[in-house]
Amino acid sequence: MYEWIKGYSRVEYSEQAERLDFGKRSSFRMEKMELESSPPGMTAAAQYFTAGNAWLSEVYRIGIPAQDERIRQLILTEIAPHFADVKQCIREGSVETIYLQELKPESRQLFGDTQTGILPVLEDLYRHHDMSDRISGVKRTIINYMVNPDALEPYEAPDTETLQNLLEIAYSDLPDGEYNVMPLGWFFDENLRHSAALRFFAGFVPHLMLRVDEDTGEVILLQMSGKEFARKVLLNSARPQPLRRKDSHLYVDMGHRVVYAIDLSGQYPVSNWQELTEKQAYWLKEGMNFNDFNHETAEPVPANIGFFYDQDSIQSIVDRINQELEDIREQN
Repeated sequence: MYEWIKGYSRVEYSEQAERLDFGKRSSFRMEKMELESSPPGMTAAAQYFTAGNAWLSEVYRIGIPAQDERIRQLILTEIAPHFADVKQCIREGSVETIYLQELKPESRQLFGDTQTGILPVLEDLYRHHDMSDRISGVKRTIINYMVNPDALEPYEAPDTETLQNLLEIAYSDLPDGEYNVMPLGWFFDENLRHSAALRFFAGFVPHLMLRVDEDTGEVILLQMSGKEFARKVLLNSARPQPLRRKDSHLYVDMGHRVVYAIDLSGQYPVSNWQELTEKQAYWLKEGMNFNDFNHETAEPVPANIGFFYDQDSIQSIVDRINQELEDIREQN
């Protein structure tokens, strides 16, 4: 392995998958902001946050954490005036995030005419401007590689101190303390150590991780954090348990303390998850064994909460449901 790649030094073990908590995240409102004027020029911070709209997509939306008053003022002064659509997310009475979309025509022109110290970093970060493969829905197998910042030669980008401070302060306030960027045209090889963008971020971010497509070697995501990354290991008890029948109901352990109860009575064989006519998600009580679960006494998961699972897992459940239906038919 390359000398600028290092292994995990911290491992986190979990005996059970934690129950997902949607309580605090559910109460918020979006508030549109009206900004009267456009700035006469474009700073390095503004160029950094307008690159997505200028190069990648006209509908590219940026969200910048804005809980810190200094950062909020910087966003509203240097960055937000370049966008026609500016909204702030208010949660529990405080501004949480400012969302920016629809780059103004004059700002698009400014982006192309302005040379700042961040431009070479952006040109390296987005080596091409085609994002179609990122939204194709193709399943990937991802390998994580942790970067050793000390093994990279620092990249000095002039006049980017304000941008660095913004990134350090704004994203350190997030619950997980992580900030992610999606490079385009990066491949995991020895030459990547010379990347201007990777070296730039390594100059002020203590922990960096590359998420790499195992089959193609393409770098899908660059994760950055002020906290050390940990390798999370689920012990055997945290793994989803085998499906279990109780009378006419089939119980499916989905992980994260979520159990689906599927009523098989009157159900026809299905080809996909959506064809199940009677299914309900329930919370598995804290400390309860899946073998003791009973949907009649369990707490239902609210209907407005959705879950995402990989297609292979869902298909295996569908196959098992069809097998159970076949067994019921033969018994009758």
